[in-house]
Formats: sequence, C-alpha cells, structure tokens
Amino acid sequence: MATLGCLWNRPRLERLVDGAIGARPGRMATAHVLRCVGCRSEMERLRRLRALVQSSQVVVADPDWSGFWPAVRLRIAAEAPRPVQDSWWLPFWKPVWGHPRVVLGGFVVSSLAAVLVLWPSPQVTLSKAAPIEVQDVSTADPDRSVMVYSNPDDDVTVIWVFNPGDPDEQS
Repeated sequence: MATLGCLWNRPRLERLVDGAIGARPGRMATAHVLRCVGCRSEMERLRRLRALVQSSQVVVADPDWSGFWPAVRLRIAAEAPRPVQDSWWLPFWKPVWGHPRVVLGGFVVSSLAAVLVLWPSPQVTLSKAAPIEVQDVSTADPDRSVMVYSNPDDDVTVIWVFNPGDPDEQS
C-alpha cells in the first residue's frame, strides 16, 4: 500500500539509482527504501533497467574534422562579398539625423499628439426629457373632449379639442 512517504520518494528513486540526488534527499529516500517493500522492488526494477540501457549503448566513432576547416577557409577566400544595401528608410532619416532641434521638435509634437489622442474625454451625459403631464378635461357637451399636455420645465402647454363631428354630417 502506498503511503505518503511512497508518494514523496517514488519520483526520487530514479535519481537515487543514477546517483544524481542531493545528500539530504538521498538519505531520506534510502531510509524509506529500507522500510518499504514496494519502493524497494521499484528500485530493483530501475537498477535492472539502467543495466540494460548501459549494456545496449553503441560506441560512436568520432567524426573526421581534418578536412573541414581548410574547406571553410577556401570557401571564405573564394566568395566575393555582397554589396551592403541601405535600408529603405535611411534616406528619409539622414536629413534629420544631424539636426537635434528637428528631432526634439518631432518628439514633442508626436508626444503631444499621443497625449491628445489618449487623454480621457469628459463624460457626456444626456439630459432626460422632462415628464409630460396629461390631463383630461371633460366638457358639458358629451360629443366633445379636451386634452391638455403640459411640460413644467419648458413652460409649454398644448390644448387639443376633439370634436367627433355632427352626426348628421357623417352620414
């Protein structure tokens, strides 16, 4: 059964087998392996795996570098250097290059433009329309009605008189 010590020391077992672990973690891992059967079998499996890997290594012969550097020197001597080409923006920059006042003025103008573009603008609040009061005024004549619309903020009052018309004229 895996314990907290197993969870802590299992990642360190491979480094312990290779001898690539520090002194204190190595002592802690070795002490744990002596107590834990599961970690001890894992360590034995890692030792066998390391022995298999070391036995299957192929010895690679060193390459022959004797002809490399002379060939590089001959190629460097044989090549003609390419002409240096200026950047496309260099002719535009050269007239300004030697004039510190122009450079300083351009910097000030561009800084001012950046400040004006990036400066936060004041919040614009839209005014709400004032409420309109609607009143119904009744008249003595049942065929007519009067509507009164008033806006107290603008001092405007609109009066509408509705007359459905004479019943004799409608036919």
